[in-house]
Amino acid sequence: MFFFFIERLYLDEIARLINRKDARPARTWCQKNNIKVHKDTTGEFAYRSEFELANDMPMILKLKSEYGKDWKEYYEAHLKGELYKMLEFNSDKPNREIGYTPKGEISKKLFGGSPK
Repeated sequence: MFFFFIERLYLDEIARLINRKDARPARTWCQKNNIKVHKDTTGEFAYRSEFELANDMPMILKLKSEYGKDWKEYYEAHLKGELYKMLEFNSDKPNREIGYTPKGEISKKLFGGSPK
């Protein structure tokens, strides 16, 4: 028979991680972030994976808006502490063009036209 262990975070640990002094604000934070708080003889707790997802959600939403389909690569690099590698990944993408076409003679000389 196999038992799987899912790591727990007790409310006092959650309070410390969200920079609060006791369990009451941690319980409120969990409710606002849709994390189920369980209770047994050892105390009130939430599962670590649920807490980490809720805690990282603002960053995930930001990465999705900035990088679109590539947000997962950036998030995984963040979790591994390897964001510096994403600089190389980001430089491999083609630069997007500005879309400005110079119209006057001076503008053409300044912004990409051949000098006459």
